Amino acid sequence: MIETTRLTLIPLSLEQLHLHIANTHQLEKTLGLQKGHREVVEPLRSIITHFAIPRLEDPALDPLYHTMWMAIDRQKQQFVAEAKFKGEPDETGSVEIGYGTYPALHRQGYMTEMVGGLLKWVIQQPDVQRVVADTEAENVASQKVLIKNGFRMFDRIENMLWWEYII
Repeated sequence: MIETTRLTLIPLSLEQLHLHIANTHQLEKTLGLQKGHREVVEPLRSIITHFAIPRLEDPALDPLYHTMWMAIDRQKQQFVAEAKFKGEPDETGSVEIGYGTYPALHRQGYMTEMVGGLLKWVIQQPDVQRVVADTEAENVASQKVLIKNGFRMFDRIENMLWWEYII
């Protein structure tokens, strides 16, 4: 669990991931939270089903690098955003992060705060030397999240911009 100014960030267990993709608000109920704007749509459903869940079932892998991290607004007692590392650090010490918030909650600073909290945690991990992320060239909001957290763009491949935070 990670605490930021407004948020509590929690990594979901395997059981909680199953509740997350069921979209029945049972996840909120089990955590004592209010129903909010959380909705699992594609491609997130496929990412969880085909990547996160199978990797959480593998005891050789560190679940914190493979599960969904959920941001809870402590005042609202609701989920407001989610993020995921895309696996454990590679041989260069790089780990990739992806993130998103719900459309009704855009432009409230939740993603900047969540990415900042996860960044603070992951840079303390011994094998991590760099955090990378990608954004579409027209996704200015996502780029601002990264810039505000100290990332710099290091590559562009067609419509994708690649960002890094060097530790």
